[in-house]
Amino acid sequence: MKVTVEEVGPCRKALRIEVPADQVTTEYKKVIKEIASKARIPGFRQGKAPATVIERQFSKDALEETRERLLPKAYQEALKQEKLVPVAVTDVSDVQITKELPLTFKVTVDLVPDFTLPAYKGITVTGKKVEVKAEDVEQVLANMRDRSAHFDPVTNRAAKKEDVVEIDYAGLCEGRPLLEVAPGNPELAQGKDFWVLLSDNMPEFLPGIKAHVEGMEIGQTREVAIVFPADYRVASIAGKTATYTVTAKGIRERKSPELNDEFAKIMGADSVDALRKIVHENLAATGETTEKGRQKDELVKWLIENTNLSSLPQSLVEEEARHIIQDVVQENVRRGVNKDDIESHRDDIFNRAAQSASDRVKMNYILNRIAEEEAIAVTNADVEQRIAEMARRYGTDPAHMKAELAKRGTLDNLRGTLRLDKAVDLLHAAAKITPEG
Repeated sequence: MKVTVEEVGPCRKALRIEVPADQVTTEYKKVIKEIASKARIPGFRQGKAPATVIERQFSKDALEETRERLLPKAYQEALKQEKLVPVAVTDVSDVQITKELPLTFKVTVDLVPDFTLPAYKGITVTGKKVEVKAEDVEQVLANMRDRSAHFDPVTNRAAKKEDVVEIDYAGLCEGRPLLEVAPGNPELAQGKDFWVLLSDNMPEFLPGIKAHVEGMEIGQTREVAIVFPADYRVASIAGKTATYTVTAKGIRERKSPELNDEFAKIMGADSVDALRKIVHENLAATGETTEKGRQKDELVKWLIENTNLSSLPQSLVEEEARHIIQDVVQENVRRGVNKDDIESHRDDIFNRAAQSASDRVKMNYILNRIAEEEAIAVTNADVEQRIAEMARRYGTDPAHMKAELAKRGTLDNLRGTLRLDKAVDLLHAAAKITPEG
C-alpha cells in the first residue's frame, strides 16, 4: 500500500493512500459473490444467477460496499505504517474507486503533538498566609441570624427597607389593560395578595416597584408609573410606561434572633463562644482550601508558560472553544443578560474563548503526559468517592448521581478529570512553597 504524507497545518497531516488494484478486485469479487447468494433475479433461482448478471445490476452497490470495507482498513494500516497517532479525522476526500484500478483517497487528521516536558518537580510558588479576621467571623454570624429570621406583622408604621409588604396591583398600558398588551404574562398585568420583599438583594418582578411600595401604609393605594427598559424580556411592553394601581394590605418586618447561647445551640454549638470558634475554624479551612487551589493554578500556569507546545490539534481547540462559548452564553442568559448585549460582546467572547481553549487543551496534554510519566492511575474507589462528593453538593444520593452521569455519558470524562487532578496534586506535593514577603 502506498502512502504519502503532507503537512497541512499545526499537528495536521494529509495522508494520500493508494490501495493496490489487486486488493480492490479481490474484495469487489467477494462482494459480488455475497450479493449473488442473496439476490432474487427474475428467471433464476436465489443464489444461482450468473456473476455477470449480478454485476450488471448491482455494480454500483458492490463498488460502494467495497469502498466501505477497504477504506477504513487502509486508513488504519496507513497510520500504523507511518507511526501516526491521530486525535481526530477532519476530512476524507478525493475518493476514487473502480473494480480494476487502485482505490485512492485523501484523509486529513489532527495528531497528538510531540513535545518535551520541563522539569516539573520542585516548581517554586508563593504561599500566602491565610488569616481569619474577627469581622469575618461576625459577618458569618450575622448571615446565620439573617437566614434564621422570621417576619412579624406590624400595623403602626409605613413600610421600610427589609420589610415584606402584601399588595394588590393592576396595570394599564396605553390606556389598555396590561393583560391585553402582554397576554402571555398575566403576572405583569395584575396580582392579589402578592408579597414584595423590600431588599436591595432581591430581584424585582416589576422594574422599580420596590421604591414605589416603600413608605406605603396598610390600606393605602398609590398610582405608580412603571417604566419597562427597552431590552425588557417581554417585547410587547419593552420601552413602554405602564400605570399601576397598588394597594398595601399588610406589612411584616424582619426579626433576626439574638446572638445568644440559645441561638448557638440551635446552630449546633454549646455557646456563642463555641459557635464563634466553629465559624473561625470553618473560615480558616475554607481559606486554606482556596489558597491551595490558587497555588495549584500557579503551578499549572507555570507549566503552560514553560512547556514548548506551540502546535495544538486545531480540531480539539475549536471544540473546546465551542464549549466555552456555550457556557459563557448560558451563564449570561441565566443572569438575565439580553441577547443584544451578548451579541455586542461577541468578538470579545470569541477571542477570550479561543485563548482559554488553547490553554485548556495545552494543559490537558501536559498533565496527561505527567500522569503517564508518573504511572498515575484512577481506581474505581476514586470514582465512587468523587461521585459521592458531587451527590452531597447537589443534594442527592450517590446512586442517582452515578446514574445521571452514565445517562449523559460523562463517567469516562469524570475518570479523566480525576487523573488530571491527581497529576496536579503530585505537582503541588513536590512544589517549593515559599512564604509571601
